[in-house]
Amino acid sequence: MGATFSDRVSRLGYVKARRLLVITGVLVLGVVALVMYARRVDTVEVMATLLFLPIFLAFVYRGVVGGVVAAVAATAIYTALRYPAIDAVGVDEFTGLILSRAAAYLIFGTVGGWATEVLEGSLEKLELYDEIDDETGLYNARHLLQQTDLEVARARRYQTLFSAVELDVPAAPLNALTSRQRRNVLSDLGRQLREGARNVDHVIHAHDGTTHRLVVILPETAVEGAEVFRRRFEERVSAFLTDRGADIEPATVQSRSVTFPGDEEGLDALRAEFQRIDALQHR
Repeated sequence: MGATFSDRVSRLGYVKARRLLVITGVLVLGVVALVMYARRVDTVEVMATLLFLPIFLAFVYRGVVGGVVAAVAATAIYTALRYPAIDAVGVDEFTGLILSRAAAYLIFGTVGGWATEVLEGSLEKLELYDEIDDETGLYNARHLLQQTDLEVARARRYQTLFSAVELDVPAAPLNALTSRQRRNVLSDLGRQLREGARNVDHVIHAHDGTTHRLVVILPETAVEGAEVFRRRFEERVSAFLTDRGADIEPATVQSRSVTFPGDEEGLDALRAEFQRIDALQHR
């Protein structure tokens, strides 16, 4: 299923989305003003159009308050630009024009500021509950923390068990690929791991800058089963990356498994590792 608009924007993050919005808005207003100038529209009206730009920047960075303050300032500037004509023919000729411009500025600043604040709040909520890794489409570090909490609670309540298998792959061989190749490799790897997992399993990917960390949470899986899965998992991922052009040295790939109950210390170490990654990804 394709990503929704909100998914794509939330992956951008609010800062990047705002930067993209600013660039787009500035270009659009600049083109409109340029077209007006080329058509020999009154210079004051061209300037009046350009006055939308500071209002736009104000509400993008300061919300409704910024938009309203900038709108009032733009109205004052527009009135000042019209003052020579007002002085020559009288204020009555320009009252309607000035009021219409003031209304346009205020509506633009208020509605734009409100929309920006709503967008920022929505993106913050999306990021707060985001559990999908952008690079692979697998679950992310936050999901591991939440899911292991649930599995521990379930194991204690129903006297069951679960295992987690971790595979650490150095980032350097993937970084040696082009950015497009790297994106395709990680995306394809994520798809294959999702398709190969049981419905009850949770496949997680996190990247801390130097290492790609893959974890599979295996409910109702004991130590022996986890070890068998670990060996096959390491072989499968290593072979896939090598086939796709990543120069993976087998000795640099590390894997381990933990089972709860029984290896509480190993599980705590795994969770601490992913807590650190989650803190970096969701500052």
